[in-house]
Amino acid sequence: MNKKQEQQILNYYSTADKYIRSRTHSNAHQSVFTKENDKYQWLVLEQKSQCEVEVRQTDNHGTITARDNYELTRNLPKCVGVERLCEGANFQIPFNADEINLIYQFGEQSKTETCASLSAILPQINDSDTKQTVSDTLKKLNALSEETCAELTATTKRRKMTERDHSVMARLARAKEQAKQPTVAEGKKHRTHSKGKGDMTL
Repeated sequence: MNKKQEQQILNYYSTADKYIRSRTHSNAHQSVFTKENDKYQWLVLEQKSQCEVEVRQTDNHGTITARDNYELTRNLPKCVGVERLCEGANFQIPFNADEINLIYQFGEQSKTETCASLSAILPQINDSDTKQTVSDTLKKLNALSEETCAELTATTKRRKMTERDHSVMARLARAKEQAKQPTVAEGKKHRTHSKGKGDMTL
């Protein structure tokens, strides 16, 4: 994991209380970030393999509330796994890609608002699979604490917006490159036009 990839991941989890790198706990295999005057709230980026990183986030009691997995790519680190701590229990709830997309589209600032947004679209859905996905997402969000749900929504939105912007920039860059290169037809037209112009001047 290079510094750029590390910063990209860190940005997804950044809040008003910014994380600061801990020189004491960071090493070659993991980067540890803490919050000022708080020895329990950590964000740990652990390198699992050459192209895999696990991100763990703890609350002000030192309990792991978030566990996400990323694949390191040349562009943006790709999130391939999302888990959040169930409120009042000691297990993590996994969210699949479809559920994360729903949270991105309908997530609000509070857990109540997010669940209300998802509940509002349920009666309008005819497809049984989609209806089941929305119901499952609602069930999982209701099992999270207010703080964990808000963090999940905020992190998801930051990551998805970064991915969207990066995708737009990549498409624009490709379009710009293609615009620079004349097509075969344009090349032939240009050569014919030049030849004709040369004959006229003679």
